[in-house]
Amino acid sequence: MTVSAFHNINQIEDSLWEAADQLRANSKLTSSEYCMPVLGVIFLRHASNRYDAALKAIEADRAAGKMPKRPLVKGTSSSDGR
Repeated sequence: MTVSAFHNINQIEDSLWEAADQLRANSKLTSSEYCMPVLGVIFLRHASNRYDAALKAIEADRAAGKMPKRPLVKGTSSSDGR
């Protein structure tokens, strides 16, 4: 990913966390009413952390010569019955 893409992701993440804080602090919602959006943000953070860890592991394997560097190719969909 480019630096610009990471910057955009960081902006989105910051915006989501700010929205979650505003929901918690400045609304009359109960925790059971705002838990699903907040849990969604937490899940996205977890998924992002897992992706970053996997990417670092792949890069380390490539650097160690355990994994060849191959060009990215478009995946095929198995749902079309082919």
